[in-house]
Amino acid sequence: MFKLLKPYIKKNLGSILLALLIVIINVGAVTLIPFLIGEEIDEIGKYITSISSNSLSNFTWVRFETLLIYIFVLIVVLVICQYIFETLLGILSERISMDLRNEVFSKIVHSNINFVDSNKHGDLISLVINDIDNVNLGLQSGLKQFYQGVIQVIITLVVMFVINWILGLVVIVFTPFGFLLSYMVAKKSKKYFRNQAKIVGENNGIFLEFINNIETVKAFEYGDTFYSKYEKKNAELYKVGQKAQFIGALTNPSTRLINNSIYGIVGTLGVLLAILAKDSNGVILGANASIGIVSTFLQYSNQFAKPFNEISSCISELQTASASSARLLKIINLDKEIDEGNKEIPEKIETISFNHVKFGYEENHIILKDVDISIKNGQKVAIVGPTGCGKTTLINLLLRFYDPLDGSIKINDLDLKDISKNSLRSSFGLVLQDSWIFKGTVLENITYNSKDKSLEKAREVCERANCLSFIERLPQGFDTVISEDSGLSSGQKQLISIARVMMSDPKIIVLDEATSNIDTRTESKIIKSLENLTKGRTSFVIAHRLNTIVNSDLILVLKDGVIYEAGNHEELLKKNGFYHDLFYAQFDH
Repeated sequence: MFKLLKPYIKKNLGSILLALLIVIINVGAVTLIPFLIGEEIDEIGKYITSISSNSLSNFTWVRFETLLIYIFVLIVVLVICQYIFETLLGILSERISMDLRNEVFSKIVHSNINFVDSNKHGDLISLVINDIDNVNLGLQSGLKQFYQGVIQVIITLVVMFVINWILGLVVIVFTPFGFLLSYMVAKKSKKYFRNQAKIVGENNGIFLEFINNIETVKAFEYGDTFYSKYEKKNAELYKVGQKAQFIGALTNPSTRLINNSIYGIVGTLGVLLAILAKDSNGVILGANASIGIVSTFLQYSNQFAKPFNEISSCISELQTASASSARLLKIINLDKEIDEGNKEIPEKIETISFNHVKFGYEENHIILKDVDISIKNGQKVAIVGPTGCGKTTLINLLLRFYDPLDGSIKINDLDLKDISKNSLRSSFGLVLQDSWIFKGTVLENITYNSKDKSLEKAREVCERANCLSFIERLPQGFDTVISEDSGLSSGQKQLISIARVMMSDPKIIVLDEATSNIDTRTESKIIKSLENLTKGRTSFVIAHRLNTIVNSDLILVLKDGVIYEAGNHEELLKKNGFYHDLFYAQFDH
């Protein structure tokens, strides 16, 4: 866990040093109080002795009263310091957790897209929420025990040896047994806590999958099957969690047994030393021994053992935090998306060419074998083919979400790898099958990536996108707050997405199944919007409904990893080949 938190601890070093100072004062007060109580006990012993020897007139209560005042002052200091320390620790742990959340989220945002694709989304959510909360809890427990524990052990140990080296030696000889036992149990339970964190992520993934696809689940009456899947994983979590908690719970009672044994040994030996030292002015073997000192030592033995007891009592939190830290470190150590390009995309795009491009998400599963085509500026290019042929993959390569395994993609004569990803991607406008609406006003959704965020510009764009009329009918018009669940139809969401792309005024348009989820009546309205969007721009259209792309300048038919056929609609039909069969197959009943 320290490896993960080291940079954040350095960042908050001032607060940590202040907390250290508060703890030193706090532990100093905690250590002095038992000593003063022991002195009071000895004063009471002197008072009892003076009564028995009829020399009460020689006894004074001044020292006893002074000791009481000191104890009261130390208790006040102790309470104030403890309050400041707890508050400071809470603020510090929350600040570190905030920085850690920002760092983890930033790493995911700037990671390669294949990292997000290759990890379960529920597990990533668990990392950002559950694992950071676990680290926060472990941080609070760990810092508190480390600060107070280490300082308390050191100060108490020194004071014990100064007061009575014999009893101090007894405590220090027996205490490591409890520490060794805690270490052995912690080592044994570590793998269970790591497995527990992993299964929590998997459980979240199942739940997220269910929520995201609830309509399909309900439609196919798949709820019971999903529940069985979740129940099975939950039972697995229960078994692992039970083992982790059972082994972790052994630490506390075991260490307390050893520490209570030390308490008994110190008490018995202390009384014997006090009796033996009675006739030698309270000193035996060079060590002070009195009832007051024995009382002080009994409290010190508890203080010395207390950090070990408290660490053992929160061993589950620390182990859970350790397991979560190991998972978070994998995210923290992620490399940012590499962008070796330093050139701007050409102001005027003449051609976009794929030069013998080969690609597969896995090296042993090649999707595009040899794609070689040149597209002219302003062309509307449709990409069709059977499912899994690589239509979306072609777009992913064009946007440099992935790079080809072989071959190159060029804009004019400039390789995409030489163009900065920011410049490249900002030149594209995407309208996808699933329109994305975030929680915010209609105006915020439309002007999302636009430099001009004025209402006037938005109204002008929405009129061209055929969505102005329905926006004006909303309760607050452009100021209406919308989201994925705000009641907008699929067509309305898609029209807002089109308006958003229009606002950004991109050079190249990508339409990925943009009308596949839309009814026929709404489709005609959206097609008009798309025509306005693509007018005068190079555009790429992925479509399964081939009747929507018959007016394309160039249709690329992908099959078996290559461009199987290329031409406009009429040319491809005349070839009486694969496109011909594909086009007329959609009209068969």
